[in-house]
Amino acid sequence: MLDEQLKKQVTNKLSSKMKGNVKLILFGEGDDCTYCIEYKELVEELASLSEKLTSEIYPFSSSEREKYGVDIAPSLVIYSEEHNSSATFCGPPSSHFFPILIEDIIDASRGSPSISKEIIEKVKSIDFPVKIRVFASQTCPHCPPAVKVAHDFSLINPKIKAQMINSSFFQALCQRYNVRGVPKTVINDKVEFTGAQPPSELLKYLLKLKENP
Repeated sequence: MLDEQLKKQVTNKLSSKMKGNVKLILFGEGDDCTYCIEYKELVEELASLSEKLTSEIYPFSSSEREKYGVDIAPSLVIYSEEHNSSATFCGPPSSHFFPILIEDIIDASRGSPSISKEIIEKVKSIDFPVKIRVFASQTCPHCPPAVKVAHDFSLINPKIKAQMINSSFFQALCQRYNVRGVPKTVINDKVEFTGAQPPSELLKYLLKLKENP
């Protein structure tokens, strides 16, 4: 699915930057799901580009999904067993989300994203379950940064589960959360905002939840 030039670029990047092992875990809808078959091919192709990457494929009905906080399909979980941290893409991580996928893999392997140590320590202090949903679209230029910040937090603290939700694939979910613009972030079904926010601002929302869970 990836052309040879892109495969070479990704291989070189993973080889130079990955530290630990990472699993790519896909939860699909079954063999009759055409896009899930293509998604499976992408996951397996990515896993072949580095000896530090492995892939696991499960049906959505698998009980394994509870471990990773997966509640819709198809979902791809980037998981570090060493750090017990993850980040999730619900729907295709194509277009300008593909670079975010690669950065997530690298950050998962290193155990920490490239944000300030002060913010990292405060994110680690979150001691209650957090579910962050970031609704995004393929054409939104502000969506990748919003997704990356949420994913960074989930790669820091195992209690935080962050999902990028491709709004084109989950219309019912968009209606449920009244998504009228993207990126839209929903935290624990209690706090929501539209627009990309830097790590410091997302942290403020989480700390407010900590004070008033």
